[in-house]
Amino acid sequence: MDLFTTNDGTVINYRTTGEGEAIVMLHTAFDNLTIFNDIESEFNDKYQVVLVDLRGHGYSDKKDYIHFAEYAEDIKQLLDYLYIDHCSFIGHEMGASIAATIAARNPDMVKSLTLINPTLLNDMFPGERLYRKYAEKIRNWDENDQQKFLDSHLYYSKRKAKKQLKHMSTTNDLLTKKERNAVKASFNDNRITDYLSQLDLPTLIIAGQHGERTTVVEAKEVGDYINNEVKFVVFDKSGLYPFSEEKEKFVTSVKHFLENNLVKEK
Repeated sequence: MDLFTTNDGTVINYRTTGEGEAIVMLHTAFDNLTIFNDIESEFNDKYQVVLVDLRGHGYSDKKDYIHFAEYAEDIKQLLDYLYIDHCSFIGHEMGASIAATIAARNPDMVKSLTLINPTLLNDMFPGERLYRKYAEKIRNWDENDQQKFLDSHLYYSKRKAKKQLKHMSTTNDLLTKKERNAVKASFNDNRITDYLSQLDLPTLIIAGQHGERTTVVEAKEVGDYINNEVKFVVFDKSGLYPFSEEKEKFVTSVKHFLENNLVKEK
C-alpha cells in the first residue's frame, strides 16, 4: 500500500506498476482501484499504470463532504508527486467525469482520454438514477432484494461481472452513513458539460450496451461536447463493466487507440 498526502491533509492510497508512458485508471463511485486488477497486467508490460483510490473510497481517507473538483485536484497533486508531467487517462463512469475535469483544467498534461460509460449527470450519482427508475416497483422491498433486482439491470453477463467483483477488495463497509452520502452528493454541480466542451484531445468512448446506469445514447451525447474527433465503440455484450465483461475486446481496443495517439516525448 502506497500513501500520498494532499495539500489539504487527505491521505490517498495508490499503486503504480510498469514503466513507460503513464496511464492513470480511475474507478467509479463505490468501487476502488482493485476493480482494475485484471487489466492492470495487460498494460503495465509497456506502460506505467497508476491506480488510485479516490478520496472517500477504498483505503483513501473518508470524508463527510466531497466537492467534485477535489477528486481531480487529488490526482493532479499525486501525479506531480510522482513526477508525471504527461499521461493518458482511462476513466470509468464517475472516473470518466473526473478524467475529463483533469484534462480540461490541465490541457498540457493529458495526452488522451478513454471514457468508459461516461455520464452527463450533475445532480445525482448513476446508481441513484437507476434506483429512481424502478423505485415505484421496489421501494418497499427488502434491501437485499432491491440490490438483486438492480444488479439484473447492470450487466450483460452477470456471471462475468460477479466474477470480476469477487476480485475487488470490499471496502464500502468501512463507510459511515455520512461518508456514503458524501460520495453520492459529490456528483452535484460537477460542471461536466463545461469541462467536456473545453476538451480538444484524442478521445475513445466505450459504452456497454446493456447497463442501465448510463446508456449508449448518453455516451454519444458526451462525445458531442468534445471539440475533437471522438472514436466511439459500443460493447454489445457488456453493461456496467466492459473491461471485464469483454476484457479481450477492451484491451485490444484501448491498446490500439493508445498506440495511435500517444506521441512519444522527444
